[in-house]
Amino acid sequence: MPHFRTSVVLLFTCAAVLFTLFAFRPHSTSAQSPSKLWSIDLASDKDFHKRLSIEEVLLDPPTIDFLNDAQLICGFYSGAKPGTGDERASTGYHVLEISALHGSLEHKLHFNAFESGYRALPVADGGFAVLADDKLQKFGDHFESGPVYSTPRVQADGYFDRWRVDVSPTGQTILLYTHKVGDDAANWTWLSATDLSVIKTAQGPRTAAIQASDTAGIFTGVDDESLMADGKTSVLCSRCRAHFLTDELLFLDKGKSYSIETVAGKELVSGGLDTQALNVSQAAHATRFAYVTGHYVGNGFPLQTQVESITGKIMVVDWSTYKPISEIHVSESAESSSAGLTQMALALSPDGKYLAVLLHHTLSLYRLP
Repeated sequence: MPHFRTSVVLLFTCAAVLFTLFAFRPHSTSAQSPSKLWSIDLASDKDFHKRLSIEEVLLDPPTIDFLNDAQLICGFYSGAKPGTGDERASTGYHVLEISALHGSLEHKLHFNAFESGYRALPVADGGFAVLADDKLQKFGDHFESGPVYSTPRVQADGYFDRWRVDVSPTGQTILLYTHKVGDDAANWTWLSATDLSVIKTAQGPRTAAIQASDTAGIFTGVDDESLMADGKTSVLCSRCRAHFLTDELLFLDKGKSYSIETVAGKELVSGGLDTQALNVSQAAHATRFAYVTGHYVGNGFPLQTQVESITGKIMVVDWSTYKPISEIHVSESAESSSAGLTQMALALSPDGKYLAVLLHHTLSLYRLP
């Protein structure tokens, strides 16, 4: 009988331990794996195929965006970055339509490529705008041409005017930045994404990169990211990258960590990153955003001189609940990762239910939980 009682006690003790482990273990379901619907090789397009003969570090990364839940566009250069010394006479900037339903290639636009910084931007009415070839031009979802805003490349002292463009998270406003050679300040112009009419314009600081909201803009400084709003500038963070999630909400990439903050500076949540958050993309009509974070794997101390592979993960997060929605692991050999994760693009569908991932020349579509 004593032996029987000891066995019973041990049985209940083991059961209690197992219950505790299962009850209080981390919930792996907090970030589920999505379902892959299809993958296609964009190199089947003759202009995208030209990129394969050029070292990735010499290429401007492509962009990928949803126009609606069934239609994607990819903006890309077919040649090396201007100024790299490896430009090809046949280079150009292209906008390619891809069906989100089955991955087929549809319409396509071609532009002369004079400089870096060209963009294809989805807008709220289902169309898109393209900054290329000395103009910002609006197109409909069937690629029909629309209004044009002139962006001439005026040359002075051997240099050209610089133009930059971005679209707000709502897709209703386009921010157009230009710096004329010899001017101390730059011109910042907010345009209606519907007809490219001017909403407001102001003089502001010079910068290499911008992010847009309907009413303000983020610009990159020497060692920080700052906000320009109502004619005033304020520093958002140092040694970081800032992204608008909404007009009032920011995602701040601080290298090894991130925070989600209001424009006024109130921190709502923070978390860890591997190494930076690249390719940040948000859904137009849902409270979801995506990014990729990763690092090289290799040998060497104190400096890593032998790179063997690159590993990372694509995260989809709900910024209203601050909870991860989905996670995709990325791993490849160093042979195919010469430019790291920079030759990559992410896009969330407007409803936040689908994620498009472009890596090198392979485009994949996933259905999210």
